[in-house]
Amino acid sequence: MSEIKIKRRVRNVSITLSASTSDATTLRLDDMAGAMVSLGTMSTNASTLHIYGAEAEDGSYRRVYDSVGSPANITLQPSTSVGTMYAMPDAAFGLSWCKIVSGDTNSTGVAGIVTFKS
Repeated sequence: MSEIKIKRRVRNVSITLSASTSDATTLRLDDMAGAMVSLGTMSTNASTLHIYGAEAEDGSYRRVYDSVGSPANITLQPSTSVGTMYAMPDAAFGLSWCKIVSGDTNSTGVAGIVTFKS
């Protein structure tokens, strides 16, 4: 009996972090089930990334919260003298579009890659 193999699609999107929602990279989440956010080095004072979502690419982006009312944040590790990777919060995957926004200016300008998997 042969094994069933599930074929998954992967998509990489380059981002640059910003504390401004309007300047943050727009990410399409249609058909995506998970993602990892890979970031380069940044200030040790950077603490969180916030997830904002919208129904349309040019829609009004709003802060995303999980089912118990907690913010859908990515908590950053201090002392990132090397690059780091973080899982995207589960609450993001009900969205069509999202933006990853710096919680403070200490991570503004940091380049990264979001790897999506369907």
